Order: sequence, then structure tokens, then C-alpha cells
Amino acid sequence: MSAVPATRVARGLEEIIDAAAGVLAAQSLQATLKAMASALHPIVPFTSLAVYEADLDARELHPVFAIGRHVQETLAFSPPLDASITGKAFLRGRLVHLEPGHPWLGSYQLPGTPADEEEALIVAPLVAAGAPIGTLNVWREGFEPSFEREEGQLIRRFTTLAAMAYDNARRREQLSQLALTDDLTGLPNRRHFQERLSAELARVSREAVPVSLLLLDVDDFKSVNDSLGHAAGDGVLSELAGVLRDGVRTADVACRTGGEEFAVILPNADEDEAQHCAERLLERIRIAGDIRVSAGIATSPTDGRSVEALFQIADDRLLDAKAAGKDRLVGPPHEHAA
Repeated sequence: MSAVPATRVARGLEEIIDAAAGVLAAQSLQATLKAMASALHPIVPFTSLAVYEADLDARELHPVFAIGRHVQETLAFSPPLDASITGKAFLRGRLVHLEPGHPWLGSYQLPGTPADEEEALIVAPLVAAGAPIGTLNVWREGFEPSFEREEGQLIRRFTTLAAMAYDNARRREQLSQLALTDDLTGLPNRRHFQERLSAELARVSREAVPVSLLLLDVDDFKSVNDSLGHAAGDGVLSELAGVLRDGVRTADVACRTGGEEFAVILPNADEDEAQHCAERLLERIRIAGDIRVSAGIATSPTDGRSVEALFQIADDRLLDAKAAGKDRLVGPPHEHAA
């Protein structure tokens, strides 16, 4: 391949500047990654691209995005920092440009990909606020693949923009996640609970499937705080959150809705299934220690089709459980308390 003309390099730099607004404007992390790939391809055409995020504790680079060839294999493998081409580029903090025949390409084969496929590879570290956060990997595969030196320099310049966009998007997602997570227990908070229950109730109307709501309230929690202190009370809440997190079904959503109050959204659970799940959870709570809870169940569409209606029914039944002696579950009238 002939040398890339200087005019093309200059044009490439202009295109990187032009791409900045679109890439930085993407809101979600995945949208940012897609925008990055779309912006780079006209500047330096490629057959495959992947973005990796560093996990320094695990000494690995985790794939967070991939397009082109071998996407499934790329997303399934985390290159070790100390024994991979991607890791070498990250640790050195320098762009790595490998042409077909380079010994590294033969030594570090991506599991599940053909060993005889010719490829050229450029790995560029992603650096944000002076700290490396991952890498951008770009491949050309097929017949006599190659990258010109100037193309490598364009990719290096592009990663300055890409790292900024990626870091900004990642921080936005982290802040968004924090806004939906309870600080003490790590469970989704009331805001997330309301959003998720609203979505499930919309599915009830759309797909004619049930959803149940289980509300739980720690019995005699005030006495724990008064006699043992708030640190002990926090410990009780954290322990209960752990039991709920480990005890719910995969599709269920356990949340802390406020104070000593918790909720579990049970998608696709009718009254019988919800009763069974709730009884099993209460038994796990009893086995876990001295925590005792009162609980109430409501099921949509039978008990209502709105968040307010379903919550009110479940809360009324929870109060019935308190009045009946605590440490029990109250479901629909035709069910008996556990």
C-alpha cells in the first residue's frame, strides 16, 4: 500500500475534530461506543473494533464493546494485563501497531478465532485525566491487511477524543446508577422501585401476564435502634438486604423503599407463585438470624393495575400481618398467613 498522502492526514485530523461533537453528545455508554466506531471508520477504515476497560484488581482488560468479525469471541475473553497484546499496550501506555507476520500476533491468539487468518492490529491506550482506563483495538483482516504508519497516528489522535467521551459516558452511567441505588444496602431505591414496577404493570396490560408485589417491614426496628444504636440498626438492614438479594428469583427485583421497609417485585408471578416465593423468603430471613419481618402481597391485575393501587393493597396486608402478631405473611383473603 502506498504512503498515506499528507492531505489525507490533515483531512483525517479535521474529521476527528468534526466527529467530536457527535461522539461527546451521545448519552449512554453504549451509544457513545457506537458513535466512536461510526466516527472512526471513515477516517481509518477497519474490519473489526473493540473497546476494553481495565480491571487493575483482576489484572485483566474486560471487553465492553465490539463490532466486525468474531464479536462473540471478543466479548467472551478478557485479555490478561500481563500476557496479551492489549495488556502490553495498556501497561506501556503506548500505541502498538502490528503488521501480518509479527510474532506477537501468533503468540496471543484470541480463543475461538482462526489461527491462519491474516490480520493487522493497532492497540491504542485510552487515557482520561492522565490515567489509563482501557484500550481501543482496531483490526484489518483478510487478504494482505495492513495499516499505514500515518493511520496509526490518526488512531492515536482519535483515542484522545474517544477516551474523553468514554470516561464522560461511564461517569454519567455511574451517577445514574447511584441515583437509583440505596447507599446503605446497595439495593435499588424507591425511585428505581417505582420505575420498575410501572414498567412491569405496563407489561401486565400489554401481554396479559401477572406481576406480584411483596412488601416487607422489619418488626420492632425502633427498639433495635433505641437499645443498640443506629449502627446496629444499619447492620440489621444490610443483613436483611443480603438475604433478599440472595433469596429472590433471577427475574425478581428486591428494593429498599425507605427506613426499614423493603419491596420485592415478582414478574410473572400469580397469587400462588407469589405466596410460595414470599413464604420461602420469610423462612430464609428467620434462618439467617434474629431478624423478623411482617409482609403483605398484592397481585396485578387482580388487586389493581396502578403502582398506587397495588402498593396500597400490599401495604394494607402488611399492616394486617403486624396486627396479627408480626413475623408473618398476609396474602389475598383466600390465602392464610404463614
